[in-house]
Amino acid sequence: MSNDIFKSKYKTALILFIIANIGGALNTLVYLTTMLAEGGRPDIIPIIVWEFTGAYSAMLLFPVVLYLMHRHPVTKKNYYIILPVYILTALILGAMHTWIMYASRSIIHDLAGWGKYFYGYLPYRYIMETLKVSVGYVGLCILISFYKSYLEKQEQKIKAVKLEEQLSRIRLQLLKNQIHPHFLFNTLNMISSVMFEDVQKADKMIANLSDLLRATLHTKGDGIHRLKEEIKILDYYLEIMKERYKDKLDVAYQIKDECLEFPVPSFILQPLIENSIKHGMEKLSLSYLNIIIGAGIVSEKLKLFIKDNGPGIQIKPEDVFKKGIGLSNTQERLEGLYGNRFEFNWKNLENEGFVVTIMIPEKI
Repeated sequence: MSNDIFKSKYKTALILFIIANIGGALNTLVYLTTMLAEGGRPDIIPIIVWEFTGAYSAMLLFPVVLYLMHRHPVTKKNYYIILPVYILTALILGAMHTWIMYASRSIIHDLAGWGKYFYGYLPYRYIMETLKVSVGYVGLCILISFYKSYLEKQEQKIKAVKLEEQLSRIRLQLLKNQIHPHFLFNTLNMISSVMFEDVQKADKMIANLSDLLRATLHTKGDGIHRLKEEIKILDYYLEIMKERYKDKLDVAYQIKDECLEFPVPSFILQPLIENSIKHGMEKLSLSYLNIIIGAGIVSEKLKLFIKDNGPGIQIKPEDVFKKGIGLSNTQERLEGLYGNRFEFNWKNLENEGFVVTIMIPEKI
């Protein structure tokens, strides 16, 4: 956005023409009402001609003021030099304005057959018209200065918003880049431990990992894809986990068809599944872990949940998302994408189990 509010010549001419007509109309009304208040009988047509020739004369000269404001604006550093230039310009424009009005009115009077136009004693007329036009120019200059200041502030706000968006995208990408190495480290470490026990099993796990990484390469730059694509990536990961734990791990989907096209952040489910497996199978050595992954539409938002039959967690609620990269980064990614328009909650279930719930809108 440019700070020059009169960048277009046509726009400049149109604005000046509108201002001139408004000024001419107001001056005409003032002249007429003054004469009527004094008991006179004004001749309307000549008055309209006089006031509008004055307004149009000012309009013709005002671009000089605009040019001066644009090329040599008054600042704290140059006001003692620029202000005298502005005053000298006003005096010159006042003389030109007076001459243009006198010439144009004289021509119109001759053409209309109104007789010779009498303008009074020109030196005094020059002083009067210079004062009038200077006040008008100063008023317009102040309005333009305020408007330019407003545009500059709006431009700064827009730049700040764009910068914030860029920083947010960078931050989200960094979070995403942090999740991927974390996931890869854990997965490769697990495959390494299996390799010496069962080479065939490790080979299948590596093949699934390759498919998973290949699928992530097709993710859009904004990190958003459809839920069905997220599930496809998740399936590759779950195949790796099932090779590792066999019958000890069971995963079921409860996802309604209308949810499959809903846009979701990429890799949003995997850290939560990994968290369930890590705390259920590895840390607590459960003989059997059941995970349910569900999705439904609630009030035009997508509700995702991951529920397991683990023992839950016994730490303070405020400490839950401080444990591990997966949960904390999921929280931060959701904040970066949706602001305060999302929900990310957890709770221990009665008797046994743990559930994490995410609610997100369709648009970021």
